[in-house]
Amino acid sequence: MTQKYFCSVKPGKQIGDGTVGDLVDGLEIYVNLLFPENGIEYFSDNRHGGPNALKRFQPVPVSGSKQEDVHHVVCYVRPGNCEGRIIEIALYLRDDTLKSVVWMKTFGSSEESWEIAHAIDASLNQILFWYETPEIVEMGLKLPKEQRWRRETSLAEEVIVSVTADAIKVATASGTVLDDRSWRNEDRNAKFYVEPRLRDWEKVLTNMKARYRVVKENRLVVPDCPGYVISDRGVEGCNGYYVLPPGGNPNDDRDYVGYFYMEANAIKAAQLHRDGKTAELASLIASLETCKGRPNAVAVA
Repeated sequence: MTQKYFCSVKPGKQIGDGTVGDLVDGLEIYVNLLFPENGIEYFSDNRHGGPNALKRFQPVPVSGSKQEDVHHVVCYVRPGNCEGRIIEIALYLRDDTLKSVVWMKTFGSSEESWEIAHAIDASLNQILFWYETPEIVEMGLKLPKEQRWRRETSLAEEVIVSVTADAIKVATASGTVLDDRSWRNEDRNAKFYVEPRLRDWEKVLTNMKARYRVVKENRLVVPDCPGYVISDRGVEGCNGYYVLPPGGNPNDDRDYVGYFYMEANAIKAAQLHRDGKTAELASLIASLETCKGRPNAVAVA
C-alpha cells in the first residue's frame, strides 16, 4: 500500500527505538524531505504539554485491540493563537483518549499545511497499521549535508542511479555507494521492488538539489561469473555488452575487459578473464570486429 508521498517500504513497526522522540525526529526529516520549501517554524516536543501529550522518552502506542492501543491516527490543521497555523498530530486510543504526538508551528499556506498533515497521516498509518516503514527517510539521510537543519545536500559531484530489471545502485561519480540492492531471486516480481525505489530516489535527489542521472541498463545474468557485470551500461542505441570485472569502477573505461557485440562473446570473455586466461582473452578480442566504432576491448587485463 503506497501512495504519492513515498513508494518503497520495508517491514517495521517503529522508527528508531520506538520512542516518541525518535518518531518525531523521523517525521521532521520526512516532512523537510517532501516539502523542502515548507513554512514550518518549529516542531514542538510537548515538554510543556499536559497528561495527554506524549513526551519524547515515552514509547509510541501501538495498534491493537487493547484499550491503550491506537484506534486511528489524527492529523489536522488549525489556526495559530496569534498568527500562522498549527499542524496537530495525535493518536486516538481505544479508550477514547487523544494522545498528542507533536504539533508544528507553520507560516505556510493552508494548502501546504493540509498537504503536510496528509503526508504524515500516510506515513503513520503505514507504520502503525501496515507494519511498514517508508524508506525515503533513510535515503535522505545517506546524502551529506553541511548542517542538520539544511534541506539541500552538500554533495557536489554527480550521482548516478543505475537501474536494471532486478537491481538498483546509487553511487557518486567517484564510486561512493549510497545504495546497492538486487532482487534477482524475485524473477518477474523484481520490478515491483526496483521501480518504487527508483521513484523515491529520484524524489530525494531532486528535492535535496543533487545533480544526478538515471542509467537504465540491460544486464546478462551469468551464474558462474559472480561479481562480473555484463551490460549495455545504459548507453542509448548500444546493441552489445560491456564486461566489467569484480571491483572495477563502472565510471572508468580502463577497468572494462571489453565491448562485445554478441552475448555469447561477452560471456566467454568474462569466463576467460575469471580463469586468468589472458592469452585466450586477447585472442578472442583480436578475432572480433568492431561495432559502430566502439573497440572490442577497452582494456585487457
